[in-house]
Amino acid sequence: MEGPSMDDAVILTPEQSACLRYESEDEQVYFLSGRDGTRLQVPKNRKDAEFVREPSSAAFSPAYRLLVAAFLGLAPAGLGTLVFAPLAMLWTIVIVLRFPLIRADRIRFAVVWLVAAVLLALAVPLSLHFADRLG
Repeated sequence: MEGPSMDDAVILTPEQSACLRYESEDEQVYFLSGRDGTRLQVPKNRKDAEFVREPSSAAFSPAYRLLVAAFLGLAPAGLGTLVFAPLAMLWTIVIVLRFPLIRADRIRFAVVWLVAAVLLALAVPLSLHFADRLG
């Protein structure tokens, strides 16, 4: 089977082939017209859409895992919490320094810090009580 030949080709004039045609312009807009006579105004000096990072909790996943480990670390006299809660806080600081934060990320940051601070507030007395029992 052969493709279309040159005999089948349709040649359009520039007026027929253009979807939009330039009419005029002023200081703020370009004026265009369509084939059916509709007029379109396109503003000049349009800004490109700024890149906005999609909110994603993927960067905070390690911090969440560290908080779970810190919570489980309360059982052995809070010693695990004393290790993992500060690591979760440190992870979020790294995220803040590396990426621009959107509102959802700032909320995640605050939640991690709040939970880590509460866990530390619970772990410190437990570990001090444990240290007193040992010595």
